[in-house]
Amino acid sequence: MKKTLSIFIGLLVSIILISATGFIMIKLSPETNVRDLSPLRSTSETRPRGAITVWSWNIAAKSLNKLVPDFAKRQPDIHVNVDMTGAKMQTRLMLSLASGVGAPDISQFEATDAPRYIATGRLADLTARAAKYRHLFPAWLWENCTMNGKVYAIPWDMGPCAVYYKRDLFIKYGVDADKIVTWDDYIEAGKRIVKASGGRTKMLPLGSNGLRSMFEMLMQQCGGQVFDEKGNIAINSPENEQALNIIKKMRSAGICSDVSMWSQEFLAGINDDSIATYPIAVWFAGTITDTAKDFTGHKTDWKVFRLPAVKLGGKHVANLGGSVLVIPAQCANKDAAWAFIEYALCTKEGQQAQYHNFSLFPAYLPALSGAEMDTPDPFFGGQRVERLFSSGVEGISRLNVAPGWSAAMGYLDQSLSQWAAAKMDSKGLFKNLEIKLHSRLGQPVSRRSILSAERIIL
Repeated sequence: MKKTLSIFIGLLVSIILISATGFIMIKLSPETNVRDLSPLRSTSETRPRGAITVWSWNIAAKSLNKLVPDFAKRQPDIHVNVDMTGAKMQTRLMLSLASGVGAPDISQFEATDAPRYIATGRLADLTARAAKYRHLFPAWLWENCTMNGKVYAIPWDMGPCAVYYKRDLFIKYGVDADKIVTWDDYIEAGKRIVKASGGRTKMLPLGSNGLRSMFEMLMQQCGGQVFDEKGNIAINSPENEQALNIIKKMRSAGICSDVSMWSQEFLAGINDDSIATYPIAVWFAGTITDTAKDFTGHKTDWKVFRLPAVKLGGKHVANLGGSVLVIPAQCANKDAAWAFIEYALCTKEGQQAQYHNFSLFPAYLPALSGAEMDTPDPFFGGQRVERLFSSGVEGISRLNVAPGWSAAMGYLDQSLSQWAAAKMDSKGLFKNLEIKLHSRLGQPVSRRSILSAERIIL
C-alpha cells in the first residue's frame, strides 16, 4: 500500500510540474518501481532476441518502420514494432519514466529535448556500447547526448542550413548568387530585388511572429548561447546583440515579407514570385518539392547557395532541428533495443536509407562521405545539393542545450515578437529576458552575462 501511494504521489507531482513548467527534474527514489537501472554491458553473451516497441512520430516513424525488413535480415530473432504515436507523446513518456512503468523500449526525442530527459536519471546508460562511435558524429551533436561523461542518447538526424532561392527571379532582377558571401551582401541583393520588382518580390519571409529560427541560425554564427556549458543563463551577450542587429537590419531594409512561418502566405510564396529566398534547413527541400506538386504550369527554377556569413571569413553553417533515440532504463530487453538503434543510427546503410527514403539528413558522418552525396539533383537543376549541405557540418557551433531549453525558447519567441511590435527597440531586451528566465526556470545567470547594475549577481 505504501509503495502504491508513493508511485501515485510521484505521478501527481510529475503532472503538476509538467503542466506548470513544461519540464521536470526527477530524483530517483528507492520506492519507485524501475526494472533495471544498470548500464548496457560492452558485449552481450547471447544473440539478442524478443520483441521491442519504438515510440516515434510522423515521417521519422515511417522511416524507422521501413528499416525493419532489412534489420530483420541481420537480426531475425528481434521483432520491432514502431508505434507512430505523436499525440501527447512527451507527456506520456515523462509520466512513464516517473512511475517506472509503461515506457517503450526505444523512444525518439527532439535533440533539444534530450538533456531534460537525461537529467531525469531514467534513461539507460549506453556508454559501454556507444562510446566507440563518439568521433563518428559531430561533436556539437554528441555532447548534448551526454551527462557527466556518460552517453544516454544517440544522434539521429540534423538540419544544416543554407539558402534556397529562385534562380529565375535572380536572373530576372540581375542578382548573382555566387556574389552573396555575407549577410550584408544578402541584404543588398534583397534591396535590388525589391526595387526592381516594384515591391512585388521580397527577399525572404520574416514576419514578427516567426523570428526565432532566423535568430537561432545567426546566434550560432555569431557564437552566442542561451545557456553556458554549465547550464547557466547566458542569453544577455554581445554575440546575441549582434545576431539581433542583423535581423533588425533585414527588417529595416524592407526586404522581408511579414508572414508567419508555415502560414498559408508562407507556403504560397514557394510557388509564386512574392518571395525570392528561404534561409532554412536541409529538410525544407521536402516542403518545396511537395508543394510544387500541387501546382501545374510554370515551375520555379530552384537552386541553393551557402548560408551567408556574418563577416568575411566567418561561418557559413548553422543547424536547425534534429532528433535522437534513447532507451528508457526500465526497458527489459536493452540488448535488442540497442541492436536496432545501432543499425538505424550507427551504420552507413541505415542512415543513407532513411535520407533517401524520407530526407532525414544523416548525423552519422560516414554516411556523408560517400559518392551518393555527389549525385546531381534533377529538381535543383542538377546541382549537388546534398554535398552543399554536408560541407562544413563539423564546424557548426554547439548550442548548450540545458534542461530548460524548451521553456527558454518559448520566452525567446515572445520577446522577439514584442521586440518587432515595438519597432525593434533593442534596449534591455536580453537583460529583461535574462531576468525572466532566471525567475521562471530557477537557473542561475552565467558570469559571462553582460554586466549591469541591475544584473542578478551570483
